[in-house]
Amino acid sequence: RILYLRQRVPMRIAVSYDEGEVSRHFGSSDRFKLYETDDKDVVDTRIIENPARGHDAVIDVLAPYSIDVVISGSVCTAGARRMESMGITVYSGIKGDADGKVKELLEGKLLSDREKMSRSDISIM
Repeated sequence: RILYLRQRVPMRIAVSYDEGEVSRHFGSSDRFKLYETDDKDVVDTRIIENPARGHDAVIDVLAPYSIDVVISGSVCTAGARRMESMGITVYSGIKGDADGKVKELLEGKLLSDREKMSRSDISIM
């Protein structure tokens, strides 16, 4: 009998953070809540202060943390493209409880910007 074990994949998530909620704007968020996961569960969190302003500067602040996913209220197109080129999945247009949104992500219920666009029923002719 062969037993296959599913390997848990760690993921690092950064959420623009304001008093428990997803902050409205990535580039001017005063802090980020970082989540370390092991696939389906959050195993560690911490809040970091953000001294930077502007998408590029904030991306540079987050770079040492090896972030896999960013969740925020809004992210400019250039900032999202830069993060995607770095292998970071961007979830913008997100509102509400930060912990709850991370839970939705881990449950596969949160849609990334690319997924929202691909599921759009708007077509241009």
